[in-house]
Amino acid sequence: MTFEDRWSPLLPADDPPAGRDYTVRSRVWRYKGAAAWYFANLSGEQSADIKSRYGVTAKGWGSIRVRVRIGKTEWSTSLFPDKKSGTYLFAIKADVRKAENLSDGDSITARVSVV
Repeated sequence: MTFEDRWSPLLPADDPPAGRDYTVRSRVWRYKGAAAWYFANLSGEQSADIKSRYGVTAKGWGSIRVRVRIGKTEWSTSLFPDKKSGTYLFAIKADVRKAENLSDGDSITARVSVV
């Protein structure tokens, strides 16, 4: 299928391509700095795929806009490249951790959707 076969004047130009959803299995970890920030990392394979598909759309600090769902809680956030692991990560807000009863070291399954 060529670009011309997929392109349609009826679709908005910023309509994301199919396959923008990722199932992420990770552990919650706490940043060891002064602030109590909690994160989860995507896998290396998922991160490489996202970078190749959406890296050109990255904003400040290499961020990519996403929607994340853990359990029944969904929110908008961004993926950020993590130099230490070479993967993308996302922050898990306090209200999400409270709603889903999450703490440092917990295993999670999240749906991450590039927007």
